[in-house]
Amino acid sequence: MMNKPIKNLAEELEGLLLKINEGKTATDLRKQATRLISAISPRDIAAAEDKLIRGGLPARRVQQLSAAFILMGLMDSNKTHLRDRLTEGHILKKVLAEHEMLRCFISDLEDVTLRISQMDFLNDTHHDIRRLAHIVEHVHGMQEHIDRENDVIFPLLRAQGWDILCRSVESEHAYIESEITNLVRLIDSFGQISFGVFKARLLSIVKKLCPILKEHLFHEDHVLYPVAVAMIDSPPFWDKMRTVCDEIDYCGIHL
Repeated sequence: MMNKPIKNLAEELEGLLLKINEGKTATDLRKQATRLISAISPRDIAAAEDKLIRGGLPARRVQQLSAAFILMGLMDSNKTHLRDRLTEGHILKKVLAEHEMLRCFISDLEDVTLRISQMDFLNDTHHDIRRLAHIVEHVHGMQEHIDRENDVIFPLLRAQGWDILCRSVESEHAYIESEITNLVRLIDSFGQISFGVFKARLLSIVKKLCPILKEHLFHEDHVLYPVAVAMIDSPPFWDKMRTVCDEIDYCGIHL
């Protein structure tokens, strides 16, 4: 009796992504994701995504489903945090520490915004407006973080077929950069617009920006960088990454 043919990996992934989209319990899908992540190629992922998009799912939603699949597979196959699996001196250890600093600034931004939103008056010498300007300066430094990924990591990942993952992160980059620019411009306009308008715009930007920043950092910690470490087995590449980091500087570190 002939054995049943092994299901095409792209087709199997397509089915898994549809289950994730339907809201199936993650614990039920994790074993399948863990098995697939060790066998599937970027070409298979691209084929599954293309079929879903042609089937009517929005491209952005397909990118989110793929990221969820990669996260499921990597989290189960690698129980320890990426930082603990890296060798001493690896540049990503410094980048991941930088993420923790950014999370502190995001939390501070939310706190000071809440305080300001409850005030009736604020002048440019008040502690909270000076604190806000200081925090925004650090958050603005995330441009350096984005430049490193766009200029160094993404070209190598794309060369190995991870275009969809790169495009997903790049779309987040564009949104984040736009909102940070809006925030910087708002701080620069303090005193030139009414305090009521300033408060409303500040609250609106922060409510949109902070959640996506948190999600973005989580995605990088658990998806983008683990994939990069797994796919780019090249000490000279990571040495180049360190050189670029040193040249551009590190976001959140502006003394």
